Amino acid sequence: MPAVAESDHDTASPQASLTQSLDRAIGLLEEVVNHAASGAALGALAERARLSKPTAHRLLNGLRKLGLVDYDEKTRLFFPGLKLYRMGLASAARFDLVQLAQPGMALLAEETGDTVYLSLRAGDSALCVARQTGSFPIRTLTLEVGDYRPLGLGAGSLALLAALPDAEVEQVIARNREKLAPHANFDPVNLRAMVRQTREQGHSLNDGKMLPEMAAIGVTVRDVAGRPAAALSIATITSRMRPERRASVVALLMREARALEQALGVAPAPEAPR
Repeated sequence: MPAVAESDHDTASPQASLTQSLDRAIGLLEEVVNHAASGAALGALAERARLSKPTAHRLLNGLRKLGLVDYDEKTRLFFPGLKLYRMGLASAARFDLVQLAQPGMALLAEETGDTVYLSLRAGDSALCVARQTGSFPIRTLTLEVGDYRPLGLGAGSLALLAALPDAEVEQVIARNREKLAPHANFDPVNLRAMVRQTREQGHSLNDGKMLPEMAAIGVTVRDVAGRPAAALSIATITSRMRPERRASVVALLMREARALEQALGVAPAPEAPR
């Protein structure tokens, strides 16, 4: 094994120490990005960045808290955090997933007349990265591109939360308790029930829980590893999301979600036997 090129007990001025910590964190982040498709384990990241495991672990935890790095509890691998995507939006209009989703979002907006959103997970929040408005004169513009919401708050955000493993759902709910406190319909008990309902139905439904006059449906888009990569959602006024219309909206969302998954390289699910 190559020698580790740093010491956890370097003596330096505060400014030099800060610069060194930033250099190490950026080096780790670059290694995480270099292995975005497959993920990278702590030991491999530490070795490639020439850091001790404790130092790498401490820096990665800091990057996770900032939303710059995500950690898959099941595989114990690190992936780029979706907050990086927001930074990309601020500096460039081009973003692969948004570009891939735009034609389908435009079609959904045309077919339904309603507002279509694309959201990504960013730590314990959902980040709106794209929006397409339809032709219906009353628009539900409750989210702007770049807006964050705690996971579970809103249809797309709830779809992302429900796609996570049970243990991770509980961790997110616990960490978001204070952020969700002002929203009476989104206490932990109700949120767990919404997660169960979303999993049973195969889509999320926000039927006026945030705003009485607004309803929305969301579905998850998964990546090649089966993790939630994004959520597509359609929002409109409640009178346009009656039960008799929901099935058609869900079918349209599912169609575009599956098309987006295939564009991301996800193999289509096998057809059920007849």
